[in-house]
Amino acid sequence: PNNFNSWISDPAFGLDPSEQGFADDPDEDQLPNGLEAWFGTHPGEFSPGLRGFITNGTTTTFQHPQNDNPPSDLSGYYEWSLNLSDWYANGSGPPGGPTVTFAPSTAGTTTTVTATASEPTPLLFLRVGVRQD
Repeated sequence: PNNFNSWISDPAFGLDPSEQGFADDPDEDQLPNGLEAWFGTHPGEFSPGLRGFITNGTTTTFQHPQNDNPPSDLSGYYEWSLNLSDWYANGSGPPGGPTVTFAPSTAGTTTTVTATASEPTPLLFLRVGVRQD
């Protein structure tokens, strides 16, 4: 089956079973195995994660790798923050404050994400996450 457990147990990765958990990070690149599976990157080798940030204060674009056949039990998502404490989902934000909408576009094994804020923000922190369904 095309699921996380079959992906992470691929002998080509050479991971000890104790390093195959969804939240484990055997290569210590700050990308847990679940995210590596969704990105399609090797969980035992350093991966850069997000890259190519460009912003004008309202619209920010960035890229990340994308598995061309991600495990069927994984769902990726994007979040944003003004302060690294309070995180908001796509299209939401603090009461009376800005909102940010994410628009991902995948070509091959690269996803380009456009994050559009409803108003200019002095700081904008972005992150990608994945959940196992």
